[in-house]
Amino acid sequence: MLGLSLAYIALGAWGEKSTRLSAAGTVLVVIVGSLATATVLLTVDVEARPERRRARRLLGTALFLWTLAEGFRAIAWALSGAAPGIPSLADLLRLAGYMSTLAAAVSYSSSAGGRYGRLRELLDTAILVIAGAALSWLVIIRPVSMALPSSNVLLGWASVAPVFDLILVLLALRLLIGSASSGEARGFLGMAAAFLALLAADLVRGYLSLGGEIGLPTLAQGGWGIAACLIGLIAPHAPPQDPLDYAEVPVARPLRQRMESVLPIALTYAVVGFTVLNWWLVRELDWAGVGAAAVLSLLLVARQGVIGGQSEMRQFAALVNASADLAFVCQEDGLMLLANPAVQASLGVDRTPATVEGFLATPTPSPAFLHQSLHGGWSGEVELRRGDGSLFPASLNLRPVWDERLGRALLVGTAHDLTRIREREDDLRAALSQVAVARSDLQSLNAVLERRVSERTYELAESVERLRRMNLELQELGRLKSEFVTLVSHELRAPLTNIRAGVELTLATNPDVDPAAQERLGLVAAETDRLGRFVEAILDLSALEAGRFPLHPGPAILGQAAGRVADRLRAQQGEDRIVLDVPEDIPAVLADERALESSFFHLLDNALKYAPASEVRVQAQREAAGVTVSVTDHGPGIPAEERERVFEVFHRLDARDSRDVYGHGLGLHLTRRLLEAMGGWIRAEPAEGGGTRMVFWLPQADPVP
Repeated sequence: MLGLSLAYIALGAWGEKSTRLSAAGTVLVVIVGSLATATVLLTVDVEARPERRRARRLLGTALFLWTLAEGFRAIAWALSGAAPGIPSLADLLRLAGYMSTLAAAVSYSSSAGGRYGRLRELLDTAILVIAGAALSWLVIIRPVSMALPSSNVLLGWASVAPVFDLILVLLALRLLIGSASSGEARGFLGMAAAFLALLAADLVRGYLSLGGEIGLPTLAQGGWGIAACLIGLIAPHAPPQDPLDYAEVPVARPLRQRMESVLPIALTYAVVGFTVLNWWLVRELDWAGVGAAAVLSLLLVARQGVIGGQSEMRQFAALVNASADLAFVCQEDGLMLLANPAVQASLGVDRTPATVEGFLATPTPSPAFLHQSLHGGWSGEVELRRGDGSLFPASLNLRPVWDERLGRALLVGTAHDLTRIREREDDLRAALSQVAVARSDLQSLNAVLERRVSERTYELAESVERLRRMNLELQELGRLKSEFVTLVSHELRAPLTNIRAGVELTLATNPDVDPAAQERLGLVAAETDRLGRFVEAILDLSALEAGRFPLHPGPAILGQAAGRVADRLRAQQGEDRIVLDVPEDIPAVLADERALESSFFHLLDNALKYAPASEVRVQAQREAAGVTVSVTDHGPGIPAEERERVFEVFHRLDARDSRDVYGHGLGLHLTRRLLEAMGGWIRAEPAEGGGTRMVFWLPQADPVP
């Protein structure tokens, strides 16, 4: 049909105008209008909201009235051979159709009151209607009346259709800007295009009527057919909306929202501007334009005030709707008037109960209870009933509020669900019960532990007492051992000295003794000397452990002490493998002369015994606050795991009875004890190229500051 309407317009524009062509156009218009009417009315049920269904019915009624008007024109033309005059029944039917269309637009617009409120919607609609009528007068009707003088009756009836068409275009444009979805926007865009086509057709028809050519021109018929096709094609396919979807997020479409807010202001400025422009051009005030501008200005001021109040109210409404607590308003008889979404969510229902009795279980909302709450308020814990019949605790607060419109007081209630709090309290009580049980168990366990600790303490006390007695016994044994060792050593010293002196005297006074006897006597002298050194070591160690070893630290020259010991060893053992590498500028150390020489003696003696085929080198070097001395040999060396144990008393690397080198495990232990007593230390290291390097440190006699 849309293609036929376009083809009809093209044929009328370039072809020869004839009665047959006009008759065909009349038939086309009636057919298109009938189809559009049927399509709109048959799809009323696709809308979920009642107001949307009402708007669709009104639009279908308007199409039906317009189709009747065109049909009346066609019948009048067929019967009389001429179009009916102005005004006629066709004009009255067209006017009724426009009123129905305007009612449909206003009804559909007011259904979006969830965004802005009905009062602002009505003000916006009034501004658009008055602005559309004023612009029609200023831009179309007044200039045409000045160009084509005619009677006021003819001018008025010829202007009715274009005025309403422009108003409908503005209303469709406003609905397009404020649409909530792309599908809805496409529908309103098609409606705007349809009303624009209708405006073009009615402008042509009105111009021809004022010019005296009352008939059915092809352009007017084709434009009406295009408008009916667009309405019939788009209106049934407008997407249905959720009945509860009244709210819209303001930030979802900021540009279109600003355009919707600015549109009434822009139209008001346009009316004022055209009024001023007409006055400037003709130097005569158009009082109709002035009156329209004044009314529009007042409506605009009222609109801005309503916007301010509604903005604050929307914030409060959003605050209430976003709350997780139940909030509602009811009458004195318990009839529910308003409720926030939390009511349905908490009660688990799809629709808010009609009365307070529908969800308040205890206390029973009797008239006396509601009356008391209405006059003095009420707050306390109650039980609310869910949709499935289950109850849950809540804290209810009822307060009266005065309704100016109804002239009576209403009840505002807020309720907080206490289910989670009760669950937490139950969990807390259960936890406290478990804590009490655990505390009782802990007390029992503590008593058992105290008894066991007491028993164990008594046992430990007895053990400590036994250890104390054992320690005393060990100390006594140690004392006896020291006394015994000292006694034995003292008793051995004199015989050993006499034996050695006798052997040496015998060898010295009897040079003619048999060589074999001389060798045996020399062996006796050597063993006697070794046994004497052992006795001396035991005596020194015993005196050191008993604290009776006299130490008198003072400045000692390392080179001199090492030299004296080396000379004695050379004389005793005939060894000339000792190399002294002690610089002359080595400072004196703080040490006891006797203890220092004893340390050198044991270190050099060990090196000579355990490294018989290598030289023994004594080196010294200055350090920050002392002197480090090393005694190096190139014997078999000491394993890494034995380098610390060799300083233990009586510890020997080779403890076999048939060993080649005899030792007693006292020399290194005594050396460490003497050096530590003088504030030094000693350690064993591997020598470069194999062997052992004994390193000890002693402080300087005059340390460098």
